[in-house]
Amino acid sequence: MYIRDYRYWFALDDYQVIAQSNILEQRLWEIFPKRCLTFWPYMYKDADGIKEFLERDMPVKVETSSSWGKFTTKIEWLHAWIKVQWRGKIWCISREGKMWENSPGRQNDDDAGHLVWKINEIEEEETPNIYGVFKSPLSTEVIASFIDEFKNYKWFEAANEITWERRAGMDLFILQLSHGTQRFEIQLQRDKYPGQDLGGTIDEIFSRLINEGGNHIIDATYEGKISLRKL
Repeated sequence: MYIRDYRYWFALDDYQVIAQSNILEQRLWEIFPKRCLTFWPYMYKDADGIKEFLERDMPVKVETSSSWGKFTTKIEWLHAWIKVQWRGKIWCISREGKMWENSPGRQNDDDAGHLVWKINEIEEEETPNIYGVFKSPLSTEVIASFIDEFKNYKWFEAANEITWERRAGMDLFILQLSHGTQRFEIQLQRDKYPGQDLGGTIDEIFSRLINEGGNHIIDATYEGKISLRKL
């Protein structure tokens, strides 16, 4: 009887859940540790487990704050930053580097827009456990740097697909573009053009080829020069 009274005295009677949707709050209560309801000090330990489980199970960010027996858990959907085609499926990647399978209609999964990235096969030791939400095998810093450098150029804006792979230890980007009935492929390795205005040079070539017509490959994978071929 003494233990019952003790546990009742420490019952979790001041707990607030702030979730972006009813789905998230329902999922929280499905996995919520029952022992926390009768003895709130357990929350100090179990909050980390709740966060770890939910962030692995769903594309969400979970934060729990506390003040002497009063707890608040906030659950928010992650925003899709880019979309990736990999292993026959479309995946979302957040700016924080979390990756999950795209679900049309799910809140924030369509934030990435129409551009789709592709990942070629990755070394086995770099391949993550692709269940639920996991760390992206594609470096978000590499992608962010690439986007920031080239996003304002006409040729980048025309891209509808970008493939990333490693070639000879360097990042290789292969962009598929369309302009009216014309098709273009741009192969680009930034590391081979240090200190050069590579984006501007490609923009000039792209604009000229648009006026000339036809389909073209712009190959910027050579030291100090750019090769043109018919596509």
